[in-house]
Amino acid sequence: MYDFVYKHKRWLQIALLVLIVPPFALFGIDFYFQNTDTGGSLAKIGDARISEVEYSQALRQAQEKMREMMRENPDPSLLNSPQLKESVLNELIERKVTQSHAVKAGMTVSDAELQRIIAGIEAFRDQSGKFSRERYRQLLQGQGMTPDAFENQVRTNIMLEQVRSVYSGSVFIPESVAERLLKIREQEREVSQVVFNPADYRKQVKITDADAEKYYTEHKDEFLIPERVKVEFVVLSLEAYQRNIQISDEEVKKYYLENQSRFQTPEERRASHILIPASAGASAEEKAKAKAQAEDLLKQAKSNPKKFGDLATKFSKDPGSAEKGGDLGFFARGLMVKPFDEAAFAMKVGDIAGPVETQYGYHIIRLDEIKAMQSTPLEAVRAQIETDMRKPKVAKAFAEAADSFNNLVYEQFDSLQPAVEELKLTLQKSDWVSRAGGNPNPLLNNDKLLAALFSDEVLKNKHNTSAIEVQPNMLLAARVIEHKPSEGLPLDQVQKDIVQHLADQAAIQLAEKEGRASLDKLKKGEPIALSWSAAQTVTLQKRQGLHPEAAQSVFSADTSKLPAYAGVPVSQSRFVVYRVTRVKDVGEVTAEQRQALAKQLAQMIGQEQYIAYVASLRERANVKIDKKKLEQGS
Repeated sequence: MYDFVYKHKRWLQIALLVLIVPPFALFGIDFYFQNTDTGGSLAKIGDARISEVEYSQALRQAQEKMREMMRENPDPSLLNSPQLKESVLNELIERKVTQSHAVKAGMTVSDAELQRIIAGIEAFRDQSGKFSRERYRQLLQGQGMTPDAFENQVRTNIMLEQVRSVYSGSVFIPESVAERLLKIREQEREVSQVVFNPADYRKQVKITDADAEKYYTEHKDEFLIPERVKVEFVVLSLEAYQRNIQISDEEVKKYYLENQSRFQTPEERRASHILIPASAGASAEEKAKAKAQAEDLLKQAKSNPKKFGDLATKFSKDPGSAEKGGDLGFFARGLMVKPFDEAAFAMKVGDIAGPVETQYGYHIIRLDEIKAMQSTPLEAVRAQIETDMRKPKVAKAFAEAADSFNNLVYEQFDSLQPAVEELKLTLQKSDWVSRAGGNPNPLLNNDKLLAALFSDEVLKNKHNTSAIEVQPNMLLAARVIEHKPSEGLPLDQVQKDIVQHLADQAAIQLAEKEGRASLDKLKKGEPIALSWSAAQTVTLQKRQGLHPEAAQSVFSADTSKLPAYAGVPVSQSRFVVYRVTRVKDVGEVTAEQRQALAKQLAQMIGQEQYIAYVASLRERANVKIDKKKLEQGS
């Protein structure tokens, strides 16, 4: 297990950093209401379940990541797309089934492994770069998480990576296979082309009014103006309350004095060790042998303390520290397993003690350095204190306002004006809004809001919608002020577009028909006058502008006799005929190239096997999804 942790340490630290550094806003209104109820079950997987809150938080995190990715070209409709929601739920289900299988298979994560991984997460380090237990606690508290909850997530992630590694590390690709693939990938073909462009056949096409009318009659659904509404709406957001809450100097000073332990870096110790392994399942004889070796090493280390590092490098079986002379770096009290921790914090600098027995075996410990507890000055943490003090005040103010907002739009169901006046909000009006979304104002594209706007209660009874969370920490209520039912566009308004569409399709068909006829003649060796482009050399990787489907066609052509020919529709319009006049195979493939490709292929196949494995677990699992709750969910 030590080997696994050290080999995957960086990956795990990055993955766990994602867990702990989502923006504060991701926890949404549920967090501000301090709702500890996990909600009903959205899905059940055997004995495990996925709660509505668990799903909602995962969806919000996915939406926030998408917002970051789409920062320059945002498409708000994607944030509430069924595809995203389905993807989030599937990911949660797959984690549950994989975790369940891992537990049944006996995979575990020890406290020591957990502590090592968490200690390596940069977000938990202080200004000196060392793990800070206080910062760890503060960050978790700031995200509304307890250490137990976070550490359970960490254990799960490590366990899931253990499962993944079984597959990613089990695939072997012979170098002979890699060499053949390299030769195919690097083979050069000299190619020229003839393009059969639909525009060149456009004059041959004649579309009559009868053709257009027939298409219109058979495709009336394509020419419908969807049902639309205009609405007025009000928005209540957390952001406004964040700006309005102020913290005085006196409050900051009082908080600092009452919570000094938060701003103190606890004592840390630096130690080196020599580990002689003896697992919990080892026999009494094996344990005695390991202990005897540890006692002998203890005598050697005490008789010549300067040789401790050499002894650790030679005899220690901890791969993470042996090569560094046993150096474990600095750690705070409680970070190491209990027997080791108690021994290290009872020693003086320069002491060598042991053997100390833990679940990993016997340790010889040398205490190298002590870093005393330090207090951070008030000015250095003032901004942090103000932020920490502002959060509960903002949460309270926003929760109270949200409660009033909910009541006002519900009780005063025929007007939004009472909410505007009492909460000092702005009444806004929209242009036309359709069921499908895609509206200029992204707030009006929320699925729950759109469903409410076109419901009988709102549309026919002229009621307000309920207060709907359209973005994290943002509530919106609306009412319909104008409605237009779905209606068909008359033929005279769309006839020109229909004629253009039919002519384009007919020209495409003519171009492809002539292209395929020319290709057949070329393959039969019949003479045909065509205007070929200049030849260019291409490979599967360097396509020189060839479309992927064209490249596949070119490299599938039989080149036993040259020239060889291939043809394919490109970009759903043009038909292109390709002529291959020369083939050049790659020279000698080096061992490094074979090995690199074999490794790459093994990783790809391993990943595919892992995906198939998870899919099979899910297929065998008893998965039940509450589709009604899923459709109603945010």
